[in-house]
Amino acid sequence: MRKLLFIGILFVGILVAFMNIKEEQKEIRVRVIPNSDQAYDLKVKEQAKELTTLYLKEAYHVEYTTYENNIRNTMNQFEQVLKKELKQPVEVSLSNHTLYNKTYNNSAVKNTSELTFYVVLGRGEGSNWWGTVYPEFLLVSSSEEVHYESLILSIFNKIKGE
Repeated sequence: MRKLLFIGILFVGILVAFMNIKEEQKEIRVRVIPNSDQAYDLKVKEQAKELTTLYLKEAYHVEYTTYENNIRNTMNQFEQVLKKELKQPVEVSLSNHTLYNKTYNNSAVKNTSELTFYVVLGRGEGSNWWGTVYPEFLLVSSSEEVHYESLILSIFNKIKGE
């Protein structure tokens, strides 16, 4: 009985430690949102994505605060460059965005609020491109629709074998 109690306490301790480590790791995400899903607007989104990627690579720094400051200090100039290059209204911002529980590439993404670099083209009503630019530069990116589901339900279904 003591062994079982010890194993249970050890398991809970490891789980709490792992959760604390994961919570301390900060991310910076990027989203490029086109005016619409019309062919022309999607082409402009690809141009904006390329320019944004180049900009974020140039601003990149391995230290989180320095990278964030690099973006904050130059994003207004970047917005002006985008407006000139794309010849349409563009809004660039850096703010927290809630990322809801979802699965992507058979991995669970937990419900968190992450700092996100937004590039909104025109009305911003099209399907967005997104990725993580910190700590790993463009670790995950997608233009596809992401299937949202309950993380708890997903785990429960895996336990049941579904």
